[in-house]
Amino acid sequence: MKKREFHRLSRAVIRHGDSILLAKAEGWQNSFLPGGHVEIGEGAEAALLRELQEELGMKGNITSFLGDFEHSWQHADTDHFELTHVFEVALEDKEIKSQEPHLQFFWAKQEEFEQLDLQPYPLIEVLRPIQPSVSVWRSTLKTN
Repeated sequence: MKKREFHRLSRAVIRHGDSILLAKAEGWQNSFLPGGHVEIGEGAEAALLRELQEELGMKGNITSFLGDFEHSWQHADTDHFELTHVFEVALEDKEIKSQEPHLQFFWAKQEEFEQLDLQPYPLIEVLRPIQPSVSVWRSTLKTN
């Protein structure tokens, strides 16, 4: 029987002109937004600011809530399910340097998102250069 894991994540949309900051983890093919796991008892915003400090060595300013994304994937013998809270974040400095050796950060334009396998993939349709300030909910989970 396959194992099942649940992940609650907070991620940041950080814009620089018409590019958005993405990350890749060593050994993985997909890209994702900066941020990470929300710890038990921690709020989504606090978790995101903590993760940005850990990953980038920078303080961010959350400017708005973009939406929630449900997503699932399989890896080895485990089915993974995630709920990702996505916030718009402003950084004072656009010179990015990873503070974690297994993560690489880079700026990408919207037309590169599919090629970079941005996950969860419903983000691709939502992250437009000019996006109205409307919260969204997207899910890749199937309904019964």
